[in-house]
Amino acid sequence: MKKIFLMLVAALMVGTATVNAQVKGGEFILRGGFAANNFKGDNTRGIDMLPSYNFSLDYNKTFYKGAYWNVGVMFGTRGFDVEDWDGKFRAHNFNIPFTVGYKYNLTNNFALDGRFGAFFGVDMAGKYEFDDDDIKIGDIEDYKRCDGGIMLGLGVWYKRVNFEYTFKRGFGEAWDDGPAGAVNHMIRLGYAF
Repeated sequence: MKKIFLMLVAALMVGTATVNAQVKGGEFILRGGFAANNFKGDNTRGIDMLPSYNFSLDYNKTFYKGAYWNVGVMFGTRGFDVEDWDGKFRAHNFNIPFTVGYKYNLTNNFALDGRFGAFFGVDMAGKYEFDDDDIKIGDIEDYKRCDGGIMLGLGVWYKRVNFEYTFKRGFGEAWDDGPAGAVNHMIRLGYAF
């Protein structure tokens, strides 16, 4: 747990230093909305989507015409639902995304943007529910709190308001012989300031 905490503090310090050095000419974006979580890959037969939330504070910095890089902090979930035996796994996590993208202005007020990149995430809390039992993620044997993978986002802008769809695909196993490949579909509303 100490290693995870120290990694988070180091990542946050590096991210804060980068943002502080680059604030001039960039913009912060506060986003939040609906997320649909699932896992894909081995040992995932019979699991279904689990609805949830996702919030983030992003920073966009234009580096060439409409091209930009993005870094931020994201709070959300990963998990799944199994209706056959009334089971559910939900982990609340902290993510650091880093993407590059392009924002294309259609008019003075409307724009489209797309971005692609990677993320690193750490599960902070959560539980595995089945047969009327609740097991905290810290009590799951061989549980792996860290995940990382790719992100893809597509958005529409009206002035400073953003509506976007973001897809996250993790590659880490949740636990030994457990589901691997967290999949998260997010529909979020944002505001740039």
